[in-house]
Amino acid sequence: MTTHGKIKRACRRTTRLLLAALTVAAAAPAVLQAQPDRSPFRVIRYDLDVELAPGLHQLTARARLTVSPERSVTSLTFFLNKNCRVEQALDAAGKPVNFERLPQSDTLTVTPAQPLLEGDSPMFSLVYVCGFDPAIKPERGPLLAAIGETGSYLLPESRWFPQTSNPWDRFAMTLTATVPEGQTVVAVGKADAPQTAAGKSRFVFRAEQPTLAGALAAGSFQKFAASEGAPVAFYLSGVRESAARSNAATLGDIITFFSDKFAPLENPEIAVVEVPDDTWDAFGAPGLLLLPARQWSESINPRLLARYLSRQWWGGHVSPARRSDAFLVEALSRYSEALYVEHASGEEGLRRVLEDLTIGALVDESAAPIANADRLTPYSPEYNSVVRDKGAMTLHMLRLLLGDDAFFRSLQSYASRFAGRSATLEEFERLTEELGGKPVDYFFGQWVRSTGVPQFSLDYVIYRTREGFRVGGELKHDLEIFRLLVPVRVETEGPPVEKIVEAAGPSTAFSIESFNKPVRIEIDPDYDVLKYTPNLRVRVAIARGESLFERGQYFEATREYQAALDVKQNSSLAHYRMGEAFFAQRNYQAAANSFREAINGDQDPKWTVVWSHIFLGKVFDITGQRERAINEYRRALDTNDDTQGAQAEAEKYLNEPYRRETRAVESIERQP
Repeated sequence: MTTHGKIKRACRRTTRLLLAALTVAAAAPAVLQAQPDRSPFRVIRYDLDVELAPGLHQLTARARLTVSPERSVTSLTFFLNKNCRVEQALDAAGKPVNFERLPQSDTLTVTPAQPLLEGDSPMFSLVYVCGFDPAIKPERGPLLAAIGETGSYLLPESRWFPQTSNPWDRFAMTLTATVPEGQTVVAVGKADAPQTAAGKSRFVFRAEQPTLAGALAAGSFQKFAASEGAPVAFYLSGVRESAARSNAATLGDIITFFSDKFAPLENPEIAVVEVPDDTWDAFGAPGLLLLPARQWSESINPRLLARYLSRQWWGGHVSPARRSDAFLVEALSRYSEALYVEHASGEEGLRRVLEDLTIGALVDESAAPIANADRLTPYSPEYNSVVRDKGAMTLHMLRLLLGDDAFFRSLQSYASRFAGRSATLEEFERLTEELGGKPVDYFFGQWVRSTGVPQFSLDYVIYRTREGFRVGGELKHDLEIFRLLVPVRVETEGPPVEKIVEAAGPSTAFSIESFNKPVRIEIDPDYDVLKYTPNLRVRVAIARGESLFERGQYFEATREYQAALDVKQNSSLAHYRMGEAFFAQRNYQAAANSFREAINGDQDPKWTVVWSHIFLGKVFDITGQRERAINEYRRALDTNDDTQGAQAEAEKYLNEPYRRETRAVESIERQP
């Protein structure tokens, strides 16, 4: 999303909130913290019969569930989207059973006539209706289910069908989906030939082995087969065929790379489907990749494709046993993205990804340990920071600890040993210890089961020796109980010299020899270790502010930007983001001051200059100072910086004044 788009999105927030206040939010992600990590029963099979009515934004469904109690239970607690109204609950004989739905809650409790015992396999049926209008946005989180005439999608996380508390449970499923004639359904499972009658089309998908089923997309699709030999079929509704053709080679390369790196898939065929736009990036399920319309271009971001295609392995091939084991999907898929970038773009590409992961991890690292993923709400900023980004950095540090051979053998063994079933963090830890040949319990305790990130410092002296130079010193940090391999690099007048220092405790001595004269000593310059530095603290504070800005929390965002400026007063990025927040609040004087400070700062990144000039022009247009506005737009053009379409933006408002979107103001009459 461009910077201009972010501002427009923020201005529309008021309208969306008014609409949400009048209507129940559709498909809001459940807050899972209060739920147990595992239910006392599993659903081992679903038989779902669902009909979509796009014009009404609703579905009607009959769900037959075969459950398997793990101990004696008197009631079954399911989770079904609160926008679903249950009409009937029946036992295997078709007799009604009691059920209770808590108001405005996803919780549904079914009470059988008799207690269920371990070893039983009873079947129950639920008849229900759900409404998923894409125009009604949830109060928080992305829209995970939408039904409309331009296209529909139902993600399992929306709980459009009744589920247990663990979203990673594997089960068999037969899904029968009926849609208006002319529409096509794509879902997880092997597809039967579709049937059409009476103006409706019927599609059946069968997943006979336990898997992560339940994802569905429907629309007026055109189907294209990949021309590059990749096992990919495209289902497109609004984009050009060339956008699919041009990405086929990249998709095929990613699938081949992961197949070689991890394990070949039993069925490598993948349907890549265009779905209506929303805020989520993409979605991967067994045999399925859903991409919102905004992601489609002649060259789709390969990092995005790699991250979600890797879920064919981490999730589809093997999955977490519990919600607290989400690391085994989220972190592995995020780090698989880094591995593909390393394959495609080399060491430099990997370093750029690790830098992104470091900043993302530090934003909310202290929210919870990775092993307590069940305390965090999926899709939340805290969840993404801890489980996804910190988790991926933890895998990279594990790779450094074990070495490439043992690390990749561990991933391959994990994929093969647990194929078609679930695994726990403890099992993954034991496997890496077994194949790595060294204890890793301290490592998992440090990075997976606790919080805290070190900030390093160096004390050193440079000595002249007969062979050249020696750097002797101490590597220090602020955590007493800490052990990790830390790269230390000596930049010299010739080639650099690097040594891995095993830091144990708050201070570790080291010695590095070099032939050429040292000019600079750096701790972990390539982001191999998750750590704090003064520069990273600035960037993390800005990232936190950006996250708050996206949620419309402008005052809180400015506090984070100020925290960054307290560390680095001339940070152009912090000043620019501060200006954005003031502009969104219509505090134009403060915004103008911040944009000027951005121009006069360190100009890192460079695009802050061109966009600061554009925003200054907008401020002057809003306040009726057209000549000053024109001057700023010209200065923006003079930079020749076209980041995020800056040149077209400046040219547009050079020709006609910027006008802010008007806001509806209600008149309030005094009561007599």
